[in-house]
Amino acid sequence: MEIKIADTELKEITSIFYRILIPRPIAWVSTISKKGIDNLAPFSFYGGVTANPPIVSLGIGKRKGKHKDTAQNLLDTKECVIHLTSVELSEKMVMTSADLPPENDEFEMAGISKLKSTDVKPSRIEKAHIAMEGKLYRHIEVGNTPGDMILVEIVRIHIDDSILDENGKPDVAKIDPLARLGGRKYASLNEAWDIIRPN
Repeated sequence: MEIKIADTELKEITSIFYRILIPRPIAWVSTISKKGIDNLAPFSFYGGVTANPPIVSLGIGKRKGKHKDTAQNLLDTKECVIHLTSVELSEKMVMTSADLPPENDEFEMAGISKLKSTDVKPSRIEKAHIAMEGKLYRHIEVGNTPGDMILVEIVRIHIDDSILDENGKPDVAKIDPLARLGGRKYASLNEAWDIIRPN
């Protein structure tokens, strides 16, 4: 099978692309609007960019040509909290992907308890094992739509002590991260192993 992008409908390209860029971590992002309303939504076009300083990227598509609430809030208020999604919270995470008006609070809609953040205004998820407080670093419009690529600089990381190993580092088995696949499919990490890199 070969796919020439120029000869293929966007719907088919999107379907294939989402099924081969796997597994994807899910950034569960909380933001706050200019009116002070909390927003919470998941995004799987997400990844690390650099560690000095810690910067991550969020790929956020537009909806009917307009910024999604998360992108708009980040552009307006310049702050967010990015949570690592666990299998335990997967059902609630999917609930917050609903297309709701900006005046709705997804924390309340999905029955998710909030905690006050330290350095940013958006709330964080009480039961999330890892929450990273971040500030807008750069916004770039990419693609034909165009979509929003947002770079976020992490300024504080909250890590639940219960997921640390004997060396005080996050243990992937205890985190039980959720991965996004294609369509409606998700996956857990059932097995992990070490591979020694060459010198």
